[in-house]
Amino acid sequence: MKKLLYIFLLLLIFVLAGCVGEYIEPINPETVPPTTTPSPTVTPPPTEGIQTPEKTPDPTPELTPTPDPASEPPPDFGYIDAHADTISRALLYNPANQSLYDNDFLHIDFKRLSQFDAPVQIFALWLPDAYVTTAFETTNNMITFFENEVEKHSDIIEIAHDLEDIRRIAGEGKISAILSIEGGEALEGKIENLDHFYNRGVRILGLTWNNENELGIGISTNSPNGLKPFGIEVIQRMDELGMILDISHLNEAGFWDAHNTSTRPYMASHSNAHAVMPHNRNLKDEQIIAIVESGGIIGFNMFPPFIAQNGGADMDDVSAHFRHFIQLGAGNHIGFGCDFDGISSTPEGIVDVLSLKTLEDFLSEEFDTETSFKIMQGNFYEFFKRYYEG
Repeated sequence: MKKLLYIFLLLLIFVLAGCVGEYIEPINPETVPPTTTPSPTVTPPPTEGIQTPEKTPDPTPELTPTPDPASEPPPDFGYIDAHADTISRALLYNPANQSLYDNDFLHIDFKRLSQFDAPVQIFALWLPDAYVTTAFETTNNMITFFENEVEKHSDIIEIAHDLEDIRRIAGEGKISAILSIEGGEALEGKIENLDHFYNRGVRILGLTWNNENELGIGISTNSPNGLKPFGIEVIQRMDELGMILDISHLNEAGFWDAHNTSTRPYMASHSNAHAVMPHNRNLKDEQIIAIVESGGIIGFNMFPPFIAQNGGADMDDVSAHFRHFIQLGAGNHIGFGCDFDGISSTPEGIVDVLSLKTLEDFLSEEFDTETSFKIMQGNFYEFFKRYYEG
């Protein structure tokens, strides 16, 4: 019996031992680190004698910034002039030779202008009294005449309509021609005619010549009145279009009406200093200061009776006006509006447009090179920047 019991206990121990060996405890994935299986070793193919090009990242394209014309140095124009009656003189007064390229009858022609670097000349469309009754038609004919002359010589001259054109034309070494109308008679009292002339390329308008018209009063009358309602309307529309206002030839009351109406810089294209030569065509000090405050500019007129008391003038008389402008704080607001081909005489030493080269040297000695440069071209270029770019 004891023997059987002994055998039974041995069998029980054997069975229990086998069960314990087969028991597997559950795995907690948060407490047991992951098991990594080693990757099989791969032997790379032989590379002896084979040159594999080194891979370089794609180059980042360089962005070329668009140049800002306003930040670039100004072109060297040679000179900028705000007023010449060359078109009227050639077309209406010289039937024997109406060429604008080579014409000894004129102070200015394209051939002489081309001797400067890339000059900017404002050409006025002025009508004598005999043509006032057909002002709109005659002014259009004058524009057509000028366009034809420019087209014949398009290799050296172009009509400019804004500052961008001036820069481009100067970059090509050509003459920039800007059209202006001297005297609002050409509008014949109709505001739509202002738009018409703008669309034909006119970019400057002088409201009156010396006489009274539908817009206002010129300096030849004794009227205390200034601008008329149509003159106010014209200025407002000019500001909208981007047509520069010219106040030369307006009487004093008209000047102040124009100054108080316009919201943009304006010019006195060919007027001098009244304090130096007290002529009614010249500007009084308070007018000069008002032009400066507007951001405007004044073009100096070469007609001797507007320059000196004795009716004649020389270089010293010319410099006296510039000195006065500078003393008033207008040194950055003066240039030339010589009135070539609209005046019957010139100062001693000034024969035609080429004489401006001599005058530039004189002004450099009288003042300094920087002042001379500003008067010859720099100030007008800055005026155009203020007008067109703000």
